[in-house]
Amino acid sequence: MRGAIAWSTFPLAYLVAGPLAEHVFQPLLTDTGVLSLSLGPMLGVGEGRGIGLLFVAVGIFIMAVTLAASYYPRIRFVEDELPDTVPDA
Repeated sequence: MRGAIAWSTFPLAYLVAGPLAEHVFQPLLTDTGVLSLSLGPMLGVGEGRGIGLLFVAVGIFIMAVTLAASYYPRIRFVEDELPDTVPDA
């Protein structure tokens, strides 16, 4: 059931990613965009650069969530808390 719920979010992500990249991230990396001087040399400026910035932003978000989750003791010590499912021989 959890897998079905997780997979059901993919169509929503596909519907949101295109307009988000085109209308939010793309204007930031135009020739006169806000991020053209700071991130422009790494990602480039012009058409099609919004999706690259979206990928970078999502990657940074995933790293931040992973780092924050590593400080949560229930997740960090899950191997110590859960019993082994295969008994020792």
